[in-house]
Amino acid sequence: MSWKLLSSPKTTKVTKAIVKEFADMEPAPRDRPLSERRVEVYKKIAEQGGFRPLTWASAKCGETGSVYRVNGKHTSTMLSRLDKLPEDLYVTVDRYYCDELDDVAKLYATFDSRLQSRNTADINRSFASCVPELGEVAARTINLVVSGIAFHQYGTDYTRLQPAERAEALLEHHGFAVWAHNLFGHSDNTNPHMKRVAVFAAMFGSYCVSKSDAEKFWVAVMEETGTSPNLPDRKLARFLLLYHSKKASGSDKSARYRVTDKEYYVKCVHAWNAWRKGETTNLNYFADAKIPKMV
Repeated sequence: MSWKLLSSPKTTKVTKAIVKEFADMEPAPRDRPLSERRVEVYKKIAEQGGFRPLTWASAKCGETGSVYRVNGKHTSTMLSRLDKLPEDLYVTVDRYYCDELDDVAKLYATFDSRLQSRNTADINRSFASCVPELGEVAARTINLVVSGIAFHQYGTDYTRLQPAERAEALLEHHGFAVWAHNLFGHSDNTNPHMKRVAVFAAMFGSYCVSKSDAEKFWVAVMEETGTSPNLPDRKLARFLLLYHSKKASGSDKSARYRVTDKEYYVKCVHAWNAWRKGETTNLNYFADAKIPKMV
């Protein structure tokens, strides 16, 4: 193992001293820059009394003799800026030892900074609660928007991003979340065949290209209003409905009917591109081919 605990994790009440220690501590190698937007979100959550016990961690490096912060950057920074700390807030502190600096970087990479030990949906709701415009957006839509934006931006490896990093997209792209919410109505149960991460990823990509065209296209897909069965929007609608029905009936257990998120996304992009160009498409998908760009 590249690291070891110096002692058992200790849980203590958050104090100015421990907050300052971690806020000022040298960051681990490969630590990403501080996100001021995330700090502001955490501040609002703290003001609302929404924090659960925190987990911070440090690592002493034998190679350099320094101590590095490997978890707790944003929460410790946020708390260091408060005039008064939240009452009855506790933190569990893990202190490690690493032989080499590279081991510190590897240890840092193992931490998934899940806000107050919350699950991903909780984190998404926490960020959404800080944007007034998202007050009426359905919870499932929020989750699909967050994952869809990350999928569009980072591809199939988007889950490697920490949940809080993905949720930050709500601060910048809340307009898309409201648009998607209005498109599907106010129920989590409407148009289930459309509510996939890969579909929302394509929706976001098209929204960034042209909001007006995106609305026309996705309404046509959702409502199957295209004038001809051979139109790209009608073909995509049939594909989404077909594989949703197979999944719902359990018939997708056969390898023949397994469709990856990448395939869903690529077919959506093919349909959108053909619709924008006034062309037809067979929604062809080849697993080894590069993902096409949206036009």
